[in-house]
Amino acid sequence: MVEHWIGLTHLPATGREFSFEDQGLWRELWKEFHFDFEAMAPMLSTLFIVPQADGFLIHGSIKGAVKASCHRCLEDANVELDHTFDTFEAHEDVEALEGEESHLRATDAGWELNVAGLLWEEFLLAMPEKILCADTCLGLCPHCGKNRNLEQCACCNLDTQSPLARALQGVKIKTN
Repeated sequence: MVEHWIGLTHLPATGREFSFEDQGLWRELWKEFHFDFEAMAPMLSTLFIVPQADGFLIHGSIKGAVKASCHRCLEDANVELDHTFDTFEAHEDVEALEGEESHLRATDAGWELNVAGLLWEEFLLAMPEKILCADTCLGLCPHCGKNRNLEQCACCNLDTQSPLARALQGVKIKTN
């Protein structure tokens, strides 16, 4: 995975803010995970990191906009992000699931944080479950594939039942 490590050893007790404006980081992450996204507004991230006795408290935000494909009609959709988050990265996470990687690592110079990994996880949480070009998107016709937002098709009115509903039409449930 794309990595971008920052040193956390000499943070003041009151914490420190880090800003990330490198659009190349996002392009690398989208490419690595096969996301066909394009930044419509610069992706800006900030992390305010406060050292604790057993780890680091992180207050962060991700702002920007991406162009992605609508899940219903496959046309371009603009997704605006304004995501804030709070997380804690423990020095030794005893509750970590097997195979789950920590965003922290200890080096000879002290503790480091993988900003790319943390921001990627938060980006995925910030994205909507369904990306839509509009709330009223009608999607593609399941029969002919035409975009129903742009034109009506004759086959859309032929049969309103789904294939599963047609298959189960004659099934009777026997009760005792």
